[in-house]
Amino acid sequence: MSDGRSGRTRRARPRSNPQIPKTIDFSEIDFDIFTDLLSFYVRTVNLLVSRDLDEQMEALEVAGGTGKISTLLLVGRNPGIRPSVLAHFILKDRSAMGRLLDQLQQAGLIEQKISPEERRARELYLTGKGRRPAEQGRAVARRQSAEFFSMLSAGEQADLLGILRKVYVGYVEQAPVVE
Repeated sequence: MSDGRSGRTRRARPRSNPQIPKTIDFSEIDFDIFTDLLSFYVRTVNLLVSRDLDEQMEALEVAGGTGKISTLLLVGRNPGIRPSVLAHFILKDRSAMGRLLDQLQQAGLIEQKISPEERRARELYLTGKGRRPAEQGRAVARRQSAEFFSMLSAGEQADLLGILRKVYVGYVEQAPVVE
């Protein structure tokens, strides 16, 4: 993969897989219907990319668990976003969203304020302390995505992103359409 600046090709960082069986030959395994199921590949690639991202996020204050980086980035770009709207777009149920917000609030990374227009509504804001982990998370996520998918050309990555975005928009009501 070219890094765009020097014209050099950057190699994907090697990944170890401690789960590869070492005692039997599995080269002829029959994947049954999974060979042709999109859901199989989406699910397994999700597991792989999530594990890799978790590894690369380990050093950050917001490592561990799911949704912390998504929450920080979306709250940072959408000050005043309501928890229910955020939960809708990152696909968290109400109780999971509540736990996540409690963790981030206790860490001093976000704050919740009562809406001046609607007294029963809460709005979310990134704190000064939350800005740095959000920026670090953004940088790590961008780097990890580029490295993880480096076996795909830039065009293939754009195509895959477009397809996955289309599926997301198709299932997540009122998701913004990016063309």
